[in-house]
Amino acid sequence: MENIPAPTLSGKKGDADFCGSIPLNFLNLIQPHGLLLVLQPRSLTIVQASENSQQLLGLAAEELVKQPLESFLDPAECSALQQKLAQRDTFSYLPLSLRLKTPAGSKTFSATLHGREAYLLLELEELRADAQPMAFTTIYQEISYVVAALKEAGNLEELGQLATRELKKLSGYDRIMLYRFDRDWNGSVLAEAQAVDLPDSYLGLRFPATDVPRQARELYLHTPYRIIADAAAPAARLYPVINPLSSSLTDIAQCVLRAVPLVHQEYLQNMGVRASMSTPVVIGNQLWGLISCHHRQAKQPSFEERATFEIVSGIIAARISALEKEESFRYRSRLHKSELKLLEQLYTHPSLDEGLLAQPATLLNLLEVNGLALVTRNGLETAGEVPPETLIHQLIRWLSRYNKEKVFATDSLPRLISEAAPHRQLASGLIALQIAGGRQYLLGFRPEVLKTIKWGGNPNEALNFEPDGKQYHPRNSFNLWKEQVEYTSHPWQAEVLEAAQTLRTAILEKLVKEDIRL
Repeated sequence: MENIPAPTLSGKKGDADFCGSIPLNFLNLIQPHGLLLVLQPRSLTIVQASENSQQLLGLAAEELVKQPLESFLDPAECSALQQKLAQRDTFSYLPLSLRLKTPAGSKTFSATLHGREAYLLLELEELRADAQPMAFTTIYQEISYVVAALKEAGNLEELGQLATRELKKLSGYDRIMLYRFDRDWNGSVLAEAQAVDLPDSYLGLRFPATDVPRQARELYLHTPYRIIADAAAPAARLYPVINPLSSSLTDIAQCVLRAVPLVHQEYLQNMGVRASMSTPVVIGNQLWGLISCHHRQAKQPSFEERATFEIVSGIIAARISALEKEESFRYRSRLHKSELKLLEQLYTHPSLDEGLLAQPATLLNLLEVNGLALVTRNGLETAGEVPPETLIHQLIRWLSRYNKEKVFATDSLPRLISEAAPHRQLASGLIALQIAGGRQYLLGFRPEVLKTIKWGGNPNEALNFEPDGKQYHPRNSFNLWKEQVEYTSHPWQAEVLEAAQTLRTAILEKLVKEDIRL
């Protein structure tokens, strides 16, 4: 029995793994609209500074290094900062405002302090004199309006459209998308709000996992947002290159100012995007998706706008979770009716075979399958539409040899076993319940469901390597590219798998009673 390669194009996992291996935390570069200082934790002495300090402070990085931070602060501000640090032994980030003394006079910065084991990271973004910060009342009113609108959404599609529309009004970005990850970390655009003069829409398109690689996804679990203010602006390096406190490159993974890798700069350029902001949607400590914002010009969102996105993303996550739980409850209730009927059927018939298959529609409905095969010491019993008996016995041998799970399910059986491919119209999906040791199984079969996936560009060209095999570039087209997916069935929902586990327990109890009677 042979394995065959996956017949779809949607699994470009090698590229995704490659992108996920590229370190994003040790770039040693930051975006130039802000300043990064690395501090000794106790003395707050500056040990590294970004080389754009000349433009922002009027002092070269070499002049800042080895200077105490307090020499640039008023005594009251320095004392307030020390008190905040003393109140928190460990922290990921601490937002505050600082007024720094420079040769050209004092400048006010929006600051974020990140704690590390060996050092502190101080990010500084200048507050422009002409900037008008949003009042708390305004922020509260806007968020309250969005919350009220989201509560009215009856399904995920309505929720996404409301959220993207309202966030676009608040932020002014050219495009805002609600982006959801699948089990292979490909992302689909579920909702979109965009400027009327944008030529293309990404609504309904899927993007390969390489677009948001593993390391970037992991960072989203620890950072409230990712901002690229100007992808075309040259990055600023840290001076000196090596952090004297750690004797290595400085870990800037959670810094808002972390620079943009060259491949992502090219990716945004190919999209016609100059600025972006992404806010994670996290449900149950898992990255569910992103609120992704694009802008054709440079754009630096204010701290108030960032906080609004952070709060709204949490509200969206809570509402999505509630909708999914409601749907799951309705689904489980529907399955439970079939489950109760089947259990009654199972316990009122003298044998397992009769209990399961006397009225096969009950079991077919419970597992949501089109065909059943029961293989026990009494032989083979089938119901509904099933593949040939030879394939059924091949599956039993394969399961006995390779499967370690008590309930096994796949929605792409021909990918695992080549002999199933000719019978894909009957057996593209398989659920197998091991009902006793050895080769006794209850099998359920699902037919093939042809699907067309609409990609944002050809997923086979997500990464294009140069002849040296080292340099690579992202795809340059995001036009609609269709993929026909074959050899797959409808996916197995968690609720069905739970029902299968419950059924297996009932079957084992039935077998024990039969043995006792014997």
